[in-house]
Amino acid sequence: MTVSVIAVVIISLVALVGTLSLTGKSDSDYSAATRGNLLNLSYIYIGLALVLTVGIIYFVIKSA
Repeated sequence: MTVSVIAVVIISLVALVGTLSLTGKSDSDYSAATRGNLLNLSYIYIGLALVLTVGIIYFVIKSA
């Protein structure tokens, strides 16, 4: 049990150090790409909401 706890602590520390070392590196085109991705994702969610709304209304009318 003690060996497992030590292994988990070591792996967690290595993961923490790796994560923190990667946060210092940035991409100059990240904000432009993110804006486009968020816009596309918003369109998908809006379309999905419309399709689900129509489906729910159809289901309610058919079952009544």
